Amino acid sequence: MKVLVLYTTVDGNTEAVSNAIAEKLDADISKIVRVSKIRGFGIDKLRSWFEVKFNRRPGIFPFKHDPRDYDLIFIGTPVWYDSYNPVFNTLFEVIKIYDRKIALFSTGETDSQKALDKFSKKLQDSIILGRYHCIEPIWEDNDEDTKRILDEAAEWAKGVADEAEKMIEQEEFERRKTIYKF
Repeated sequence: MKVLVLYTTVDGNTEAVSNAIAEKLDADISKIVRVSKIRGFGIDKLRSWFEVKFNRRPGIFPFKHDPRDYDLIFIGTPVWYDSYNPVFNTLFEVIKIYDRKIALFSTGETDSQKALDKFSKKLQDSIILGRYHCIEPIWEDNDEDTKRILDEAAEWAKGVADEAEKMIEQEEFERRKTIYKF
């Protein structure tokens, strides 16, 4: 089974979770990078709110892996004003991801699930196997808490991957049944 971790990050928290998942699953990983940088403070804070509110599609650089080539895709985003990062509007406009097994994860300051709800609606033509949100791990006061959060995310991803593997095996069995008429 081919697995991809696809993510964007602003302050490194989603990247830390993405790396933990990719390492645990021995998955390929691709970072979606904006053409124009944005920070979470100053005038950029207003600009980021505007992008979320009006579903903007900021420019993104090409990335290494095509999500359509994978059986299971983990998609990660930082939470922006109770929504996903607007770079995914651009991605989903350019690459139609449908009929894929997807797992969504997010990082944020609170435990709100609103961003994952909006993400799920955006990917309703795919099979969403799981959703996971964690409080920003690299902002923890000690390394043990950071490691615990990253380990929990990786274990969640392992469970999702195991479920996807079983689904793929069952789908293959059903396909062969129709071909060979068991």
